[in-house]
Amino acid sequence: MIKINARQQNILARLRQHEDIQIDTMAEYFQVTTQTVRRDVNQLCKAGYARRIHGGVGLPVLLTNTSYQLRSDLQFNVKDTIAKKVADSIPDGATIMMGIGTTVTRIAYYLKTKNRVITNNLQVVKILESNPEIEVYIAGGLFRSQQQDVVGHSVLTFFDGFEADIGILGCAAITESHIAMEHETAEAELSQSILHNSRQTWLVADASKWSGSASVKIASLATFDQIYTNQTNLPQDLPITAIE
Repeated sequence: MIKINARQQNILARLRQHEDIQIDTMAEYFQVTTQTVRRDVNQLCKAGYARRIHGGVGLPVLLTNTSYQLRSDLQFNVKDTIAKKVADSIPDGATIMMGIGTTVTRIAYYLKTKNRVITNNLQVVKILESNPEIEVYIAGGLFRSQQQDVVGHSVLTFFDGFEADIGILGCAAITESHIAMEHETAEAELSQSILHNSRQTWLVADASKWSGSASVKIASLATFDQIYTNQTNLPQDLPITAIE
């Protein structure tokens, strides 16, 4: 696993917006030589985060989600700020369902009160294992190593056995019509199960989700009780908690 530097993070963010970019264009944008850009791009391609095209670089031809480590590295500071805000908003003694996603995972670092956590997110479990104040319930099912989670019908059945005070989930993208989306049906079904089995539902989504692309619907943004985001210029009737 390579260490993603700041310029490589920026390259990947721009690829999510434009799908492919020429080497010369990136060199001009970053004010560096084409050789420097090629070194960055070659590392990203070798790790499977991008692919070489004639004269440039593009997104890899994948239908599934980006690897967990890459998603964790992208937009790190914003995700961390969102996570702190969400954790501060959770009352003592609450039962929380926590879904998949790197921003959801960051929330686990900042949970300080006595809570019960129900999750299929293995990174959340790993973080909370050293916190004696928090009771953790973990779903069983198909383990996905890249995403660091568990999926499948057994997870849906597991979630159906609880009624949480708060359900917290992320998403892969948000459409212009304000629909939260996921890459795969299994991921969308898990998020929908959290929505169904929680008294309140909170969505965490940094601004990059509005420029992302995914094909499976989770729910309309109007479905959520709270939306934590740094995205601006959203409809005033949406329950937005703005993150600066």
